[in-house]
Amino acid sequence: PKSIIEQPELQVYIEDFGKKDDWCLVAEIKGKIVGMAWVRIMDDYGHIDDKTPSFAISLHEEYRNLGIGTALMRDMLELLKNKGYKQTSLSVQKANYAVNMYWKVGFEIIREDGEEYIMLCQL
Repeated sequence: PKSIIEQPELQVYIEDFGKKDDWCLVAEIKGKIVGMAWVRIMDDYGHIDDKTPSFAISLHEEYRNLGIGTALMRDMLELLKNKGYKQTSLSVQKANYAVNMYWKVGFEIIREDGEEYIMLCQL
């Protein structure tokens, strides 16, 4: 539900978005945004250091497993590389089906925290 963005622990991902190290790409089909990939340097679950953007991605459920997420991720990784970033990180629950997609585009597990992987992609 749209109300999820009101949860206090998620504000770090959206509050004041649009600053220097904030980047976002969207996937649009027939005028409808069906997915997004965004990054920002923030102290979140996947935080590595103050030079590494944290990666986030979301797709509407009915548009998953169509290659859209992989394309968004690859495009964002290319954008970050072109902007001079050396790496990007993310946190994902071990049971999340998207772990395989993250491996496919170049992320590697660097740490395990309970039920989550912290993953890093060298650009």
